[in-house]
Amino acid sequence: MKLKLLAGAAMAAAFAASAASAQTGWYGAVDLGYHWPESLEATSSNNAANGSPYEWDFNQEKDWAGFARVGYQLTDNWRVELEVGYRGGDFDSVNGVNQAVIGLCTPGVVRTAAAPGCGAPDGDISSWTFMGNIIYDFMPGSTISPFLGAGIGANHVSVDVVGQFSNVTGAITAANPAIQNLTIDDSDTAFAYQGIAGLAWRVTDKLRVDLTYRYLSGGDIDFVSTGSGALQPGVFSGKYKDQSVTLGLRYIFAADAPPPPPPPPPPPPPPPPAYEARQFIVYFPFDQYVITPEAQAVINDAANYASAGNATRVVVVGHTDTSGSPAYNVRLSERRAKAVADALVSSGVNQTALSVDWKGETMPAVATGDGVKEPLNRRSTIDINF
Repeated sequence: MKLKLLAGAAMAAAFAASAASAQTGWYGAVDLGYHWPESLEATSSNNAANGSPYEWDFNQEKDWAGFARVGYQLTDNWRVELEVGYRGGDFDSVNGVNQAVIGLCTPGVVRTAAAPGCGAPDGDISSWTFMGNIIYDFMPGSTISPFLGAGIGANHVSVDVVGQFSNVTGAITAANPAIQNLTIDDSDTAFAYQGIAGLAWRVTDKLRVDLTYRYLSGGDIDFVSTGSGALQPGVFSGKYKDQSVTLGLRYIFAADAPPPPPPPPPPPPPPPPAYEARQFIVYFPFDQYVITPEAQAVINDAANYASAGNATRVVVVGHTDTSGSPAYNVRLSERRAKAVADALVSSGVNQTALSVDWKGETMPAVATGDGVKEPLNRRSTIDINF
């Protein structure tokens, strides 16, 4: 059940996320830690005196575990690896429930009514696993990256134990002595699978520290037992199940990720605005050549435009309406032209670029008869050329 939950979570993660822009390549890793095996619940091939097989729990002590891995990073999120693992440990006890013979005790110890204690049998059990794993890394670019995985492979288990039967059934004879021992010195290989969960700490671009939990199970392990007397359980069969937590170093052999491409060059500056020939018009009150505030604003605009575009020629022409005599209007248009030219120079226009002319009433903006006070004709034009 534990493995199904872990495998289901890994599959859900696979469908919930997509991998992109991977830095692929090989890596190697070693892990060391602690494991706590579950009781190996074994059933014998031969029956006991009560007609039922021996059903014993081979209880193992907690011990150290180690793993070596070689893997390949497929994408940022997915990687596959081959793993070799070792788990060792001594037997803590071998016992059963409601059995005619309820287990194994320390060999060579004579137990009496005064000292009935049944110590642990002598021996140990070791497991070598050879697994192929697939692992999904969450948030691979972050400093801490959780991961889930699953693996399948083979588990080679060696059992080496010697113990004294806790009790002897039947009449005590030479063939069925009161003290009988059981020896198991056998190994077997079975299909194995595991669920994996953990956290990876990104130390550098190439080095990770992995905190890994593994849950291991698989097919039945068979190991042959040999009794020293009439009690012969035969072949025991049971599943090896184990949990482990390790801390490991993972080194990535892949080449460093290429640096990001340089930013594109900045776009060229926009060309300076094109200055075209333009005319500004300054209007005057009737029979005057004074520069009004409104007229000064127009002159300022003209001066700024000429300066910004480096004007090569600025022509100022004065005009009047037809209300006065032609001779008078010529003089008035001259004054108006010169007043505007002086104001342009004061506003920054180069005097050498200026050209001043006056037309009197001969070039009206609005055609009228003689003696008409037309405001649009009382003006000076400023023509700017580049």
